Amino acid sequence: MKRYKSILIFGVISLSMAAQGIHERIGSLLEDALLTTTDASIAVYDLTDDTLLFSHRADKLCRPASTLKLVTAISALRHLGTEYTINTELRYTGTITPDSILCGDLYIVGGFDSEFTSENMDTLIAAIPQAGIRYITGHVFADASMTDSIYWGRGWCWDDAPASFQAYYSPLILEKGCVEVCVTPTKADSTATVVCLPHSTWYDVSNHTTCYNDSAGPLRITRDWLQGKNTITVTGNVAEPSTEKLSIHTSDTHFSALFNERLLRSGVGACAFSYGTCPDSSTLIAAIQRPISQVVGQALKESDNLSAEALFFHIPTRNKRTSISAYDASQQIDSLTRIISTDTRKLPHKIVDGSGLSNYNMVSAHLLLEYLCYAYSQPAIYQMLREALPHSGTDGTLKYRMGRKDMRGRIVAKTGSMTGVSTLAGYATKKNGHVLAFVIMNQNVVKLSQARTWQDKLCKVLCE
Repeated sequence: MKRYKSILIFGVISLSMAAQGIHERIGSLLEDALLTTTDASIAVYDLTDDTLLFSHRADKLCRPASTLKLVTAISALRHLGTEYTINTELRYTGTITPDSILCGDLYIVGGFDSEFTSENMDTLIAAIPQAGIRYITGHVFADASMTDSIYWGRGWCWDDAPASFQAYYSPLILEKGCVEVCVTPTKADSTATVVCLPHSTWYDVSNHTTCYNDSAGPLRITRDWLQGKNTITVTGNVAEPSTEKLSIHTSDTHFSALFNERLLRSGVGACAFSYGTCPDSSTLIAAIQRPISQVVGQALKESDNLSAEALFFHIPTRNKRTSISAYDASQQIDSLTRIISTDTRKLPHKIVDGSGLSNYNMVSAHLLLEYLCYAYSQPAIYQMLREALPHSGTDGTLKYRMGRKDMRGRIVAKTGSMTGVSTLAGYATKKNGHVLAFVIMNQNVVKLSQARTWQDKLCKVLCE
């Protein structure tokens, strides 16, 4: 009995010393010159010992940037389950005659699959003649009724319009709602070759390039985004091959145009093309089913905004099937937050999108910590989340951070960056095997690289 008491007392003293050591070492980091002009919120929890280790301004509301994707992913996995699939379906109404004529309508029904590719579209189109259809007497309808007609989140920056990271979201979306513009030099003082992928007549190219001529100015690839048009303009000097992705206005019209082009090219004829909602009485021809794990992995490991928005809009689908809005999704997350939170207080927050792109989002380190702790308590969710998150020095957005041998793979976390904001939240594994949940939120930062360096130092303290 005396020996048991001695071990217990030694264990309590060790934990106390460990906590004291973390407080002192993080405390010294809080004296860094970076925090003279910037803010930082920190929360650290020992999941193995079920103990709060450190908290600094953890209730302060901050812009989370892409660490908000943790809230989106965990909410989606909890509400939809780890076996959920996101489906894009091909359906028809009417009857198919023996001579391969569909006396009715064809529907391509969008399910907001952010990972839908050109190959997926070709697979669906190939299924039409396989189903015995060579001509459609009615319409080919594009069904984008799953969500409302708003294609950007509240608080998104309008001047990011042509950027690939801010695509126009829609239930019908192809290749991330983007076109890849490939520019290749030919001979000196001649016009370069410009190819857009996927190929389509939907967009025009205005090529004003000059090869191997510095006087032509720097290469610039853009489109007429202020007018909401899809004329891709390429200007300047081309001295080497270059590729850039541009968002296309808009995703559902882009999808529909390419689907119709490829359908006709495949030899299937149709009378008319339009938009419409598929009736429940329709018959399924084929479907592309996307596992939620693939979407979560893209959203977290690569910080893909469109993938996060897809998860965000799927959260309310059990309660609503059409015209889902961002408000529906944020309300559902609010209700999940009340269930997930172990804090008796109502933690204040504001969530308006799923990706963290919006300047209107406000959450605290405390709230993010609650989500991380909840995910850890659910083995299936935690396993998928841990695989999907970037691993320090290994992959994703942490591939080039904390890559030293003593840190590689021991930080599994989501990064977040936007003007003035750098955040990091996830899990750390200590040398003794303990797993910690942590949140670091730097605000009002001019040089994001300085904040990341400071975060890496703090993570090193957590791992030791």
